[in-house]
Amino acid sequence: RPALLKYFMCATLAFLVFVGPWNNLQIIHGDKPLPHYQGNTYDNDDGLSTATEAGGIDVYQEQHEASCQKRLNTLDNLFDERRKIRQQAAPTYKYTNHKKKFDLHEPEANCILEERFGSNSGVRYEAFGDGPKFVCGVDVIAVKAKKKNNCLVYSVGSNNDIRFEKAVHTYMKGCEIHTFDPTLDDTPFVGGEYATFHPWGLGTDGGKEGITMHERRNDGERMSFQTIMQKLGHTNRTIDILKIDCQGCEYASMPPLFELIASGNVQVDQVIIELHDSKQDNFTSQLNEFFLAADKAKLRIVHKERNQWGCDGFRCVEYALVSESFLREANEAILCSA
Repeated sequence: RPALLKYFMCATLAFLVFVGPWNNLQIIHGDKPLPHYQGNTYDNDDGLSTATEAGGIDVYQEQHEASCQKRLNTLDNLFDERRKIRQQAAPTYKYTNHKKKFDLHEPEANCILEERFGSNSGVRYEAFGDGPKFVCGVDVIAVKAKKKNNCLVYSVGSNNDIRFEKAVHTYMKGCEIHTFDPTLDDTPFVGGEYATFHPWGLGTDGGKEGITMHERRNDGERMSFQTIMQKLGHTNRTIDILKIDCQGCEYASMPPLFELIASGNVQVDQVIIELHDSKQDNFTSQLNEFFLAADKAKLRIVHKERNQWGCDGFRCVEYALVSESFLREANEAILCSA
């Protein structure tokens, strides 16, 4: 009996130590915990009570929404703080070797519904290896495409790898997809079932950015983003996803686009882009200016992946940038679900 009593006391203590705290888990930001949901009630830290209905008004829904917005605001403040630290460090940052050129620009925000996207197998999450991209809120975009029939995706740089276009067509049904690549020459584009193809390069109007793409000559026509949108009649539409791998055109073509976004003339919800080491002496400044322009456009860095399949494993880096508004919308879809 003493042994049994001792065993019972030890088991109870273990439960209180290891299980108890998880039942009231809180995420701490500074000295203030994020509000947390417990079953069908909210804790007193939120000033909310058990769900009730009064006068035909769903009080629970109001409380739930208020708590959710509080959480989203806290996340926004945290993301802002991380961005600010990077901006403060940028003017004096110096890399000690070429492998550290991109080290300053790390993800500073989180998309809960992020996924690696672009499977070629027909199975959504079998998106492995080189090629697939990290996309935020696939299902949120899919719902928009279904309800509003107003989803627009640009894919710049193809080399006839159409996994991304095929995945958008499959899992974001209704999205209008446009693929741009000036390097295919006489080779037919194989993704016509999924996207409208244009033999244009993204850059400055009449420019020669990105001398080669995918080991091909890149002598096709160059257009600025603004010209492309005007030519296609997309001036007043939101670009839900802009995917870019243009082998060097990004430093000439993207800052003007960021300016258009910052001025409110263009809306792009997310930019999925591979950045390349320009190998120029001023590359650090060039990279800082790129991300400062993205900051002004209210785009957050949510993902970073070094291209280990090429570029010496460190000279090319995949980034996912998501607009503050769409990131909040995507996170709200999961945090505020009833």
